[in-house]
Amino acid sequence: MSITSLTAYQLTAMLRRVDPHVARNAGYGGIEGVHLDYDGQNLHAVATDRYTLAVARERAVGTAPAWKLTISAAEWTDDVTALRAWADSHPGQENIHLTAGTDGLTATSNRGKLVLPASTGHFPEWRDLIRTALHHQPTESPWSGFQSRLLARWQDAGERITTWQSAYDKPVVVYATNFVGLQMPMRIGDEEGPEGRWETWKGSLGETGPKVEQEETLHHWEGAALEEKEYLVESYTEDLLKLTLRSTTDIFSLATGDTGALTAYSLAGTQSWLAYRLLRALEKSAPDLLRQTLDDVTQQLESGEISEWAWDEAERAGHNPQAWHDDYEAHLKKLADERAAKTA
Repeated sequence: MSITSLTAYQLTAMLRRVDPHVARNAGYGGIEGVHLDYDGQNLHAVATDRYTLAVARERAVGTAPAWKLTISAAEWTDDVTALRAWADSHPGQENIHLTAGTDGLTATSNRGKLVLPASTGHFPEWRDLIRTALHHQPTESPWSGFQSRLLARWQDAGERITTWQSAYDKPVVVYATNFVGLQMPMRIGDEEGPEGRWETWKGSLGETGPKVEQEETLHHWEGAALEEKEYLVESYTEDLLKLTLRSTTDIFSLATGDTGALTAYSLAGTQSWLAYRLLRALEKSAPDLLRQTLDDVTQQLESGEISEWAWDEAERAGHNPQAWHDDYEAHLKKLADERAAKTA
């Protein structure tokens, strides 16, 4: 029996990313579920309905070199949904321990335990499928076809994805951070090629006209928007490093008796460094979550209401911000009284 540990956020993220690809009610028992596969370093969640295949992975800690099993998503016993709901009920940073046995999976945490049976069906060798697709070199296929309802499945893969296809009849590869997937193309006939499409649309487009490429018209704002999002991360990290260096340098130029200024500079330096390290760690482990969080934080800062946001967050966390406020006001009054007594 082997135990593998990861955070609730990691487990939830993996299940969320592959869930659109789960074969529910497909009539193929072996693939009706999520295949969990631990290789000694990463825990993989794999799902496929034959049309698409998705693999998400997260770094985990295990007591045994490897294990694998499939959790069923059959209509009458959707254990995948049960596991995802159970993981969702935990704070993201809480550790979850997965114990894989011959009969099933046991998930434990400080909040409880969930026992799920393993599917008895055969799950395909997903590594062989992915390896084969990745070894194919991208080529400029003349055309290819895809079902839009299947394309919609990739919206949970990540904020930014890379795709390529080796041939019109080969699967398109979808790649993101800690994620890889495949989608089979549609079979299309010669009459559906570029020439046929031109014949269909030339009545609306006209026979002649200037040649204008998309990058000549739209790139100036689309590219800027993407660049701005990417720059947001670097902007925050740069500002945090600057604040850390300024605070830890300027502290030596302060008068030793100015305890208030010394405390303020020390806090600014240490908190900025802590924020920088956490931001960099999140950039590696959960880049999509980081960018979403920075977008939210930027909007909150621009609103000018961060005091209200902080007050609400403190109450939600079980703290008493009113008591903090009262203690601080009492501290300020004490300092004022001491200064008044010295000047009297």
